[in-house]
Amino acid sequence: MAVLIGMSKEVKGTNLEITEEKITIGRKSDNKVPVDNSSVSGHHCEVFYDGERYQVRDLGSTNGTRVNTREITESKLRPKDILQVGSVEFMFDASPGEMMKDEPEKTTNVEIAPGPAAAPESFGNISPFGARKAESKGLWFVVMVLLALVALGALILLFTQLTG
Repeated sequence: MAVLIGMSKEVKGTNLEITEEKITIGRKSDNKVPVDNSSVSGHHCEVFYDGERYQVRDLGSTNGTRVNTREITESKLRPKDILQVGSVEFMFDASPGEMMKDEPEKTTNVEIAPGPAAAPESFGNISPFGARKAESKGLWFVVMVLLALVALGALILLFTQLTG
């Protein structure tokens, strides 16, 4: 049996079994799954079984419908997919018998470069803010020297008052 498992605060811990061919999710009470959250549209999306597999379709919602953080208008659902309706999240789960059997498993191709990897020449561009400009380095040096002089002066003043 396919099920939507509530993940967000508003629906946490609820298991909604999908017993019909089509269910709607939205803020209005006439939805099969009503969700009281301002980010959810009145009729936000529908989850349906097309005879081979479960799918989700956005119904023109204001804040969109996402499957695994990807915004969709219509998408197939696989076990453990995260369905985000506005800001409310559900996890979709189904038994293997309810899923399409002839769909190939997803594989990841990894390309391996021949030879050893080279070390970068410098780490000067590693900052997300970009490299520092040369003129700002000189300014920082001056500021640091001035701060050191002020601190040294404060120490000398403190020492003279304690001994005098």
